[in-house]
Amino acid sequence: MKHPFFGGILLALPLSLLTLTACGDESVINSNDVKQVSEDDESESDDPDTPVSSEKQSSKSSSSSAKSSEKSSSSRVEESAESDIVETEDDLPKCSIKREGKEIYVKEEKNLYTCEEGEWIPEKKTVESSSSTKKSSSSGVDIASPSSSSVVYIDVDFSSSSKKDELVPITGLGMCAPVTTPIDKGSSAKWKFTPNMSSGYTAIDIAKATYAWNFGAGATPATDATPSTSVAVSYANSGKASASLTVTMSDGSTETIQCSPLQVNGDPITGCKCTTEATSVDYMTTPDVTWSVTGCTSASTPLTYNWNGTEGGVTFTNSFTAATASYAPTLKVGNADNTVIDVACPAVKVTEGVEYVIKNNTDAGKISLPGEGTYNVVIAFACMNRTFFCNGVSGPVGGSVNSTPMKKDWYTVVSLSPEDCSGSAVVSVTVDGPATCGAQ
Repeated sequence: MKHPFFGGILLALPLSLLTLTACGDESVINSNDVKQVSEDDESESDDPDTPVSSEKQSSKSSSSSAKSSEKSSSSRVEESAESDIVETEDDLPKCSIKREGKEIYVKEEKNLYTCEEGEWIPEKKTVESSSSTKKSSSSGVDIASPSSSSVVYIDVDFSSSSKKDELVPITGLGMCAPVTTPIDKGSSAKWKFTPNMSSGYTAIDIAKATYAWNFGAGATPATDATPSTSVAVSYANSGKASASLTVTMSDGSTETIQCSPLQVNGDPITGCKCTTEATSVDYMTTPDVTWSVTGCTSASTPLTYNWNGTEGGVTFTNSFTAATASYAPTLKVGNADNTVIDVACPAVKVTEGVEYVIKNNTDAGKISLPGEGTYNVVIAFACMNRTFFCNGVSGPVGGSVNSTPMKKDWYTVVSLSPEDCSGSAVVSVTVDGPATCGAQ
C-alpha cells in the first residue's frame, strides 16, 4: 500500500536525489530511468534493442517526416533564391550534392564556375595539362580535371556563350589564273594566286592567311590548301576548266576569287596558217584588208573560227579609217572535242598616203617621188649624222622633211635629227615636183 505522504515528497524533491524502495519490493528505480520515460518522444533510445510501442513509433515517424519535408522545402526555397552571380570565388556556396551541375558566375574573375563532384570547377580552356580533361555540359569547353598539374589557362569571354568568330566578306585581295594554258586532256597544270598589295594587307598578313582551292568537276585533286601556287591538277574532261580560291585573313576578312579559265584540249588541231594581202597599205586608197586561214585539220569536226571574239568563217576583213603602225586580228580555231588553239596572223601597217622606204644609202636605196605632194618615207637603216637629199627630175625642187625646210634647187639637202633616225622612223617629205630622194 502506497502512502500519499511519500508520494508528495517524491514530487517535491529533485528526482536526481531520490532513491525509493517500494513496500516489500527490493528493486531500485534510478532517476535517469524516470527522466527517460518522462521525456517527450523526440529522441530514440540509446539501446537499439529497446522496444518502442507502435503508437509512439508512428508518432515519431510522422514528426520526423514532417520535419524532413519542412527542411527540404526550406532548402529548396533557399537554393532557388540563391544568386547565379557572386562577387569573388570566396563567395561561392558549398558545392553540395544538391548543387551538382549548378553554374555561378564570379564577377571578379569574369568566369563561370560549375559544381561538379563536390568542387567548383572554373570554366576555362586548358591548353596544356598532364592529365585528361573533361567537357562542361553547359558550354562544351574543355575543363581541366581537379587533379591536373602544370595547367596553363587562357581567359575565355563568357559574355555570350554562343559567340563565334564571324567572317566578313571583302573584295580586292587579288586574282588567280592558271600558270599555263592551254593544256591537253589528261595533262596537269598549276593555279597561281597574285595578291593585290594595295589592298591594305602586308606580305606578312597574306602569308598568315588560309587558302582553299576548288578546282571544279573532273579535277584531280578536287581541292587544295597550298598558298600562292597550287599543287599540279589534272583534268579528265576537255573544255574550259574553272577554279576558285577562298582567301581568309587572320582578322576574319574573306574573299572567294573566281580564277580566269584554263583551256583543256581534246583531239588536236594541226596545219592552220593565216595570211593577208599585203604588209603595208594606204587606207586612203585601200581601206579594207582581208586575212584568210587555211590548212586546218582535226579528227573532231566541224571546225569553228573565232576572229576578234566573234564567230566567223575562214576569212576576216577589217576596214581602216586612220593610220596605224601595226594591226593583226586574233584568231582562235576550235573543234567538236572542245579543243581551241590560237593561230597567229601577220600584222599590217596602215598609212595615210603611199609609203616609201629608203633601205640603205646606196643608189639602190633611193626612192622616186612622182610629183608635187606629201609622202611618208621610212628610213630603214641607221641614219645618225646623215642627211636627206632630193634631186629635181624636171627642174629645181623644194619642200621639207618633218617641217624642216629644204632650199629649192636642183639638188637640195637637209640634216636628219636623232628622232628621224630612231629605228625605221617615218619622215614626212613634201616636194613641189618630181624628185629622186635618198639618205647619205
